[in-house]
Amino acid sequence: MEIAIVSDIHDNLKNLNAVLDTCETRNIEHMICCGDLCSPFVISALGESNLNVYIVFGNNDGDRFNMTRLAEQYPNIKIFGEYIGDEDNPLVLDGVKFGVSHFPFYAKTMVKTGWYDAVFFGHSHQYHKQKFGKSLYLNPGEVAGIFNEPTFAIYDTEFLGSEKILI
Repeated sequence: MEIAIVSDIHDNLKNLNAVLDTCETRNIEHMICCGDLCSPFVISALGESNLNVYIVFGNNDGDRFNMTRLAEQYPNIKIFGEYIGDEDNPLVLDGVKFGVSHFPFYAKTMVKTGWYDAVFFGHSHQYHKQKFGKSLYLNPGEVAGIFNEPTFAIYDTEFLGSEKILI
């Protein structure tokens, strides 16, 4: 199963729609968002997609109250707050255990525990892929295209690997 991994959308609906189109073309059903959606209208765009979306907040998600209220209208969206997963309650999709945080420091701490098959993060706007033991430590880059070319990643649960996708 393929899972889309996105971060740092920063209200760029044009690039987000390109991500959603790629997901539809590849029959992807799940998306993990590593924060910095920024505005509530991004929640609406994700909610109107056919994806099950798992979200953590980033430092630029200013109106968290209204983002959370809006997400309640969409059964396909789940907002976790600051992070996803702990030893007793990771996000598990297709038998793979995921941890997610917006911030690299927290994600690095999570991946070093060995509790997860993969830990995803954002914040730096830079694609980064590294292994810690059996766990993947991955920043999918930025959807927004503010500092770098817009990218996201697709994680394959069958092969326990990922690929970088240019938007």
